Amino acid sequence: MHEALLFSYHDTAVYSGDPLTLHEGQWLNDAMLSFYYEYLTHEILRGDNSVLLLKPTLVQCLRLQQDVESLRSALPTDMHSKEIIFIPINNSNGFEHVGGSHWSLLVYVKHTNPTYHYYDSMANINYQYALAVKSKLDLFLFGASSQGPPMVTHSCPQQENGSDCGIFVVLYTDLLARRYNDLRLPPAVQLTAHRLSLPPPVPPRPRRLRKLSAEPDTTRHIASIALNNRRHSSQPQSSSLPNRSSTYHDSSDDSSGVIRRPMSPFIRNSSNTRNRMAVRPATLVTPTIERSFWWIDYGDLCNPLKARMTLQALVNDHYTRYNNIVPTLN
Repeated sequence: MHEALLFSYHDTAVYSGDPLTLHEGQWLNDAMLSFYYEYLTHEILRGDNSVLLLKPTLVQCLRLQQDVESLRSALPTDMHSKEIIFIPINNSNGFEHVGGSHWSLLVYVKHTNPTYHYYDSMANINYQYALAVKSKLDLFLFGASSQGPPMVTHSCPQQENGSDCGIFVVLYTDLLARRYNDLRLPPAVQLTAHRLSLPPPVPPRPRRLRKLSAEPDTTRHIASIALNNRRHSSQPQSSSLPNRSSTYHDSSDDSSGVIRRPMSPFIRNSSNTRNRMAVRPATLVTPTIERSFWWIDYGDLCNPLKARMTLQALVNDHYTRYNNIVPTLN
């Protein structure tokens, strides 16, 4: 039985069965991951051509195809010029459809010291698959005579079930891509933009004991941190970088020399910035990436269930926009 096409978004087609993988307990499929990668590229990172997000199907073919030269035409021709590349890793052994049982994330950064950074929400069980993809990419980026740059494995938030791996890849990618994009703001222009349009200050929360009925997105899973993320013990509990957030712009008039974009849907406490736009200069700089840039702590990510609902709302919005009808995807 063929599934009905819901909508097309740039190079990604979303069918009727794809949003079902956003329900709690379901394994995120490659179509939903590709959809958000397209959204991140064309909306959140709009105008920043130094970032590349590879599609899961292309990464799968890259890993399994023996004749890598046959894939050269499928890869972006300007891949060598990209400063940072996001590569979703899957442990499936099939070509036609990305199945498997686990997602993880590999990130290549060019910068002054090229390095691969690996993030896995389930104790690095996809490590061998990430190495296989790295070896193929090294052939395109550095040639057959080079072993390529090293791959660093990072401690990162761990999933508490068997189905949230794809959601964690989305959250890892969203966080790191926004960090990099915001670091590219020229300091002088960033300071001026902050003076002109700072977001309204968030009042401090009153000091009180946390109730057992606290919302999931504000609850820190202390047991999970202790059991699954022990390597963070020598690092700060929060890996947030100062002055990393974008500036906000409420005016409907576009300013000269700036790019307006929607806020990332996964920003914590996003209700305070809903329907706001981020603004940045069209001219960006090459940032200095420090070691702390790559740290991801539980406090940097929103709750996985909330992320599923946010993605569902994003799919519903695009379904309505492209079909002009009220969606019934739940």
